[in-house]
Formats: sequence, C-alpha cells, structure tokens
Amino acid sequence: MRHGLNSPLERSQRGDIRVRFSWISWPHPSTSVRSVIALGALLMVVVLGMTGYEIWRQYNSTITLAERNLNVLADVLVGEIGRTISGVDSVVEQSVLDLSTEGNRPPEQIRRTLRDRATGVPAIFGLLLIDAQGLPIASLHSLSPRHHAFAQSIRASVAGQNLPIHVGTVTAAPFDGTPIIPFSRLRHDAAGNIAGITVAAMSVQYFQEIFLQVKSKTVTTLTLTLARQDGAILVQTPEGATTKMSGMTEFRPDSRDNGLIHDDDTSAGRIVAFRTLRPYGLKLSVAVNAADLLNLWRSNALRLLLAALVAALVVAALIWAILRRLALDEAQRANLRSIDNQRRMAQFSLDAGADMVVWTNDKGSIIYANPAAHQALGYAPGTLFNRSIPDIDPSVPPAAWEGRLDDLRRAGTLRFETSLRTLSGKLISVEVSIALLQADGRDHTCAVIRDIGAHKQSEAILAERTKRLEASNAELEQFAYVASHDLREPLRMVNSFVALLARRFGDQMDPEAREYVEFAREGALRMDRLILDLLEYSRVGSTGRPMAAVDLGTVLNDVRQTLALTLNEAGAELILPASLPKVWGDFDELARLLGNLIGNGLKYRHSDRLPRIEVECLTQDGQITLSVRDNGIGIAPQYFDRIFRIFQRLHGRDRYDGTGIGLAICKKIVERHGGRIWVSSTPDQGSTFFFTLKPAPAA
Repeated sequence: MRHGLNSPLERSQRGDIRVRFSWISWPHPSTSVRSVIALGALLMVVVLGMTGYEIWRQYNSTITLAERNLNVLADVLVGEIGRTISGVDSVVEQSVLDLSTEGNRPPEQIRRTLRDRATGVPAIFGLLLIDAQGLPIASLHSLSPRHHAFAQSIRASVAGQNLPIHVGTVTAAPFDGTPIIPFSRLRHDAAGNIAGITVAAMSVQYFQEIFLQVKSKTVTTLTLTLARQDGAILVQTPEGATTKMSGMTEFRPDSRDNGLIHDDDTSAGRIVAFRTLRPYGLKLSVAVNAADLLNLWRSNALRLLLAALVAALVVAALIWAILRRLALDEAQRANLRSIDNQRRMAQFSLDAGADMVVWTNDKGSIIYANPAAHQALGYAPGTLFNRSIPDIDPSVPPAAWEGRLDDLRRAGTLRFETSLRTLSGKLISVEVSIALLQADGRDHTCAVIRDIGAHKQSEAILAERTKRLEASNAELEQFAYVASHDLREPLRMVNSFVALLARRFGDQMDPEAREYVEFAREGALRMDRLILDLLEYSRVGSTGRPMAAVDLGTVLNDVRQTLALTLNEAGAELILPASLPKVWGDFDELARLLGNLIGNGLKYRHSDRLPRIEVECLTQDGQITLSVRDNGIGIAPQYFDRIFRIFQRLHGRDRYDGTGIGLAICKKIVERHGGRIWVSSTPDQGSTFFFTLKPAPAA
C-alpha cells in the first residue's frame, strides 16, 4: 500500500509529521433548502394565481360582452319589429275606418281600397274583412271556400277575449297556403257591438328575413324568437331551435317585460335578452347558448392553463436543479466534514494510541514518532526525530537497512517480532507491522510497533502452567486407574466372601441375618458400579483422541446394535432419521452420549405403554441440534437443572437402578464438544433432551 506523505500528513518545521485540519464553519443547509422551496412555491402560486385571475377575467369579459351585444340586438330587433307591426296595425285600423264609412261599396272597390292601404307595408301578405257572423266580406285576393274556413277559425280564436287587437298563431294563408301570422282587430258599430273583424296576414318570411339580416352581422350562434305571451312561437331562427316557449323563464307570468337572464333550465344553459311588445301581446327573445358562447373562452383558458403548467414545470425544474445543487454542495460539505473528522481521529489515534508509531525516510532516519513511542523507549518528547532505526533496533545494523528496505519494496508490508533498545539500554520485545509509502517521489516507512513483553511473559507463565496441568492430568488419570483397581479389588473380595457366607451358612441363618447379608452384597455391587461410573466421568476428554469428522448415522447404528437386546425385551420402538450429517467430535464419546439418553428412555419408561424413542436432527445457522424424545414418565420442571448434576437422583433405588452420574456424563461430553444440553418435559407424558454439536468442516 502506497500513499502520498503530504495527503493527510505534512512535515513540520521540527521534522515531525502532523495531521493537518481545516476548521470550517458551514451554514446549516436546511435554511437554504427551505428558502428555495418557499420561493418556488411562491412563484408557482403567483403563476397559478395570475393564470386563474386571467381565466376569470376573460370569462367575465366574455359574458359581459355577450350580455351587452344581446341587449343591443334585442333593442334593434324590437324596434324594427315594433315599427313593422305598428305599420300593420295602422293599415288594419285605417281599413276599419274605411269600412265603417264606405261599407256599402261593391266588393271590388273595397278590394282596391284594401290594396291601396297595404301598399308600402311589405309585412302585409293579405287583408281580409269578416262580418259579425264570421263570413268573409272582402279580401286582397279572390274569395274562395278556404276563406270561409279561415274566417271561421279567426272568429273562434278572438271570441270571448274582448281585446281590440289579437295576434294569432302561425297558420296557412287561405289563398295560397303561405305561412302567415293573423293580426286581427275588432270592428264595432255605433252601439259598441262587434260588427266584424279586420285581419292582416303578416308574412312569416318577412320576419325571418329580418332575423336573418340581423344574424348575418354577428359571429355568435343566436336563437331569435318572436312568440306570443302564452309561449306560442310565431317566428324563430333557426327554425325548431325551441319547440315550446311557455316553460321558459321569460314567459312565466311573473316575468318582467324587458330584461336579461341566465337561464339554466336547459342542458346547455342560455343567456337571453327579451323584450315585450305590450300592445300586441308579443315577446321577442335573443338567446345564445352559454356553451357555444364560451367555446373561445375555453380554448383560451386551456392555452393559459397549458402555459401555466409549462411555467410551473419550469419553476419545478429550476427548484429541483437548485435543490440538487444544494444537495451536492451539502454532500461535498459532509464529505469535507467527514475527512476533517477522519483527520482529527487519525491525529487523536496517533497521539493517544497505546501502540508506537514511527515514520522513517528512505535513509532509515526517524521523521516522526508518536508520544507512545517516546514514552516506551524512554525518550523525551521530540527527541527521537532524526535518529536512525539502528539506534533503537540492534537487529538492523546500518549496512542492513537497504536490504530491509528492498524486502519491504517487494512485499509491500512486513510483520515480525524483534527487540528494541530503550534510552537506558534495556531491550523490550515488540511486534512490528511496517508498510512502505511514497511521498514526494521518495520511499517512506510507517511502522506500528506493539510492546509484547507482557504477552511474552504471559505466554511463558501459561506454558509453565500447561506443563504442570498436563503432568497433573497424567497423575490424575494414573490415580483414577489405580484407585479404581485398588478400590474394586477389596469390593470384589467383600462380595465374594459375602456370597460364600450366604452359600455355606445360609441354612443356619435366620431371615434377618440373610437380609443383612443381601444388603451387604447389594452395597458392594452398587459401590462397584459407582466406581466404574466415576472412572468413566473422569475419562471424558482425557483419552487424548483428537476430534474428527464423525458420521452421526454410524454412531446411532452402533448404539442401536448395543441396545438391541434391551430394546427387544422392553418391546421398544426406536425411530432414527433417514439421513444424518457429519459432526466434529469424538466417536466413542458421542456413542456414550446417545447411548445414555436412549437408555434413559428405556429405563424410565411408563408402565402403561410400550417405550417409543425418536431421534431427530435439525441444522440451522451453522449449528446441529439433536433431540431424543421418549414417552416415559417425564420430569417435573423444577428438576430440569438438577438432573445434570453429579450424584443427583429423582427416584429411589427400589424403583429405578442407577448412580445419578449418567446425565452428568452427557453434559460433560456435550460441553467438551462446544455445545449445550437441556431438557423439555411434561410429567407422565415423556421427555425430550436437546443438545447441540458443531458440523464437520467441509472437506
């Protein structure tokens, strides 16, 4: 590993290496971020607010202009139509006067008079005089049977109204079928009785031409309607735009004579300017659909919204760019702070570290040594500078420095143990890790030196203790063997002589004496078993056999064969896994462990059922867990820890034989294998013993 010496470290005037820090006070970035977000939000609000205001202004302007235009058109039309109908009314009224003064003239002369009166009034398509009985008297056109029917219909429509003027609904002219509007005025005699009716046939086409002429001067789709006050349509452009007017707002009984309304009763909504020709009972309306009127406004509003959206996106993009820049700046500042903290920690590690740190140049001269190096070698602070490595390391004479440096160039790093000379001349044992670095084109070395004198002393003490422990273990093993042999020999003699005594003198003994002899013999046998179990307990881990990969399947098969007779006698069922892993351990000790656990399942079986023992295995998180489950008498929870202690029995010898060492041996075997053992049980239902083992390393 090579580094530039001047990167985190620089040479001081005294020749030492100092960590260089940059103490920079950075403003907290959250203020800038909040300001940018607030400014961006304000800009968006301004853009959207101005857009909304402009859309609202254009909407109001469109509606206001439409209302003004509709009122102007309504005034123009009502003036034109009023003058036309007034002219028609004048002709009709004059005809009434003519008839009252010259009513006895021949029909042909009356027809000429009517023609003279109608001349100059283009709205009049025909004139008809009807008598009091509803019969036609004279007409601009030749009378025909259709005139009689027409006259009767006129008389029927005005009968009972007692109005001087009556405007009828659109009907066909009796002379040629042309659509006309009957304009009727009653004639009265000197006594005030109805003497007849004078009817002017107003041309529907004439009024339509007036409407079309007005519409041709506008760009908006208008609906122009002339109707009676009962809603009956007389003239409408375009035709059929409205089939019934009586339900419209302007035709309601409480409606004003003149005005402008926004009618939302229709699906599209209307803006209507209406005027009333009161003497004639007519209403003129100029209407426009709000939906059609606002088409241009909608287009403009859409363009404004798109422009506002683009502006908002631009503002958002600018905000994002600024925030990204701020984030990058903050990341850079955080990186500088991290570097600054690392430099501070590096300086602190150098100054406060327990290990010695020594820097040298390519000549072997010391250019930096931390306080720990000065203290460990007995030098005053700063006095190690410009000394050479041979001054403190006797194993490196001056001539050997270049060779050491060449070795370091090839390896990059070296790790070794050596002895350093203190200022007082004392040698201390150290471990050295040294690396080569380059700065200013020259080689430098950085050595991290650890004092291992105490460690060496501890190793020596540990080696001595290990040696004594091995000797003690050997003596203990020899003692255990000799003790077991020497203790069992007297027991065998006692047992033999007690048995001989029982055989020879049994008939001469009373029952109490024979019972005492049996007690003595059983005690000797129990003592012998106890000695054997203690010997087995002491030998766990002391056989000297190394750990190896052990196939658990092979171990369990051996245990099955060993316990085959006992299993058959008890009628027990032993269930083993189909496949088992290999573990790291001692074959014989693992066989003893599993044999003891399975044997306990047979020993402590329930009297009401045949024994059933199941072995299971689970591998998880790099650890193997085995369980041995039985259906025996079980164990109360308060004894879960006690049963693994030596000489601990839960049942009397009269019920279950044993020394109370078996589970203690199991625990010792498991712990020697680096695992743990525990039990889970329910009284009268059975017990499950769990223990963990280490898997065998991969081959």
